[in-house]
Order: sequence, then C-alpha cells, then structure tokens
Amino acid sequence: MSYDPLFDSTENQALLVICARKKIRAIGIGGLIWGLINLFIGLAGMRVNMLNLGLVFLALLMLGTGIYAMALPSLTALLVEAIVSALLFCWNVGITIFNTRLGHTSHVNGHGLVFPALAAILFFREYYLLGHLKDAIRTIDAQTVKQATTVCKQLLKKKIKQEPDLAEATGKKFRAQFLSDSVFCVQTGLARAFHISVSDFKKCIKDISAKKLTFIVQHPLGKLTYIFDKKNSEKIKSWLAAPPSRSA
Repeated sequence: MSYDPLFDSTENQALLVICARKKIRAIGIGGLIWGLINLFIGLAGMRVNMLNLGLVFLALLMLGTGIYAMALPSLTALLVEAIVSALLFCWNVGITIFNTRLGHTSHVNGHGLVFPALAAILFFREYYLLGHLKDAIRTIDAQTVKQATTVCKQLLKKKIKQEPDLAEATGKKFRAQFLSDSVFCVQTGLARAFHISVSDFKKCIKDISAKKLTFIVQHPLGKLTYIFDKKNSEKIKSWLAAPPSRSA
C-alpha cells in the first residue's frame, strides 16, 4: 500500500508500531467476546447434537488467542485469530450442509456463516496491513511504548479551549498539536499517531482557503481524512501564517 514518505522516519515508525499494538489488543478483546459467544452457542448446541463439541473447542481456542493478543500483542496472535475465524466459518458451513441433508432446515442460520466470514476477512486484512511491522512490533522497547503512550494520552486530555496551539477535528476523534516547526497528530484511542513537519501538514490540507479545512494524509494503515470546523480551521490558518519561530 502506498503512503506518504514522512511515515518512514524513525519517530513515525515507532508511533506506528505503538498504534499497531493498540489495535491488536482491541482485536484481542473482540476475539475474546467472539469466543464467548461461540462458546455459549456450542454448549447450548451440545444438548441437541454432540457434534457441537467441535464448536466449543474452536470457541475455547478463540478465547485463548484473544487473551494472548491482549497480553502480548503480536502479528502471530492476530494470524491465529484469523485462522480460527476461518475454521469457525468452515465448521458452520459443514454443519449447515449436514442439517440441510437431514432436512433440519430450522437449524440453518445465515448469521452463523456471515459473522465468522466477516471476522476472518477483518483479521486477515489487518494482518496484511501490519505485516511490514512484524519485527518492530515484537522488538520495540517497552519503555518507548510507555513514554509515547503517555505523551499521546496527555495530548488527548488537554482542554481544547485553553490551548491556542491545539486544534480538534469534528467528531473529537483527532487532534493536532502545533509545535515550533512541526505538528504532532493523535487520534482518539491511539488509533493513529504521527509527527509531521509544517510544510507537509500544509500540503495535506485540501484547500487552505476553505472555511472548513480538510486534512488528508496517506497513512500506511489506510487513507486518513479529517475535517475541522470553522473555529478550528481559523486556528490552523492563524498558526500557519505565524512566523516559524513561534514557541511550542
């Protein structure tokens, strides 16, 4: 996937890894919930047919993988979650065919096919997008993760009305902190975080003369688009028009 060269910097690579770990943990939580749902369905289904013991086994595997992804976020955990979701899909396809041949059409549930398929596609997609960060995710220093996470959280906690050098996009999901010669950008929940020069920040603005500015950047994990309301847009324009020696 093509992305802006600014993300090749050491700082942005570290931030990218931190956000990737955060995403894997979130996916782990999703896998945990998905495993619990299938465990409940499997245990209930065993009263009807002991073949559902296989579903219980897959659900327990998904539970374990979800916990592992939360504790030690890695691409391996993400890949296993994707594989288990694919196995759940295959299992449900097999059970559906089995019930149909026996004439038990009342037991055929489309949700049992759609949800595992969507989950598998989502997990495999994220694994593909994060693939180039495999080694970095595994080897990044814990202290670096802690420090960067603290900085991002502090930025998200600041009062927007009390910070003249802080702009917030509509929906309150993205913030840009204007420094002396650069901009530090963070999305809510640490979904995205990156450091960008003033010139690159300006290039990413679709139309600098618009009343409501649109900020577009080609991120390694997908295109990002943020829209600022009129008040925050004026704040950005004022900052960009200020001398480069402006204090942080």
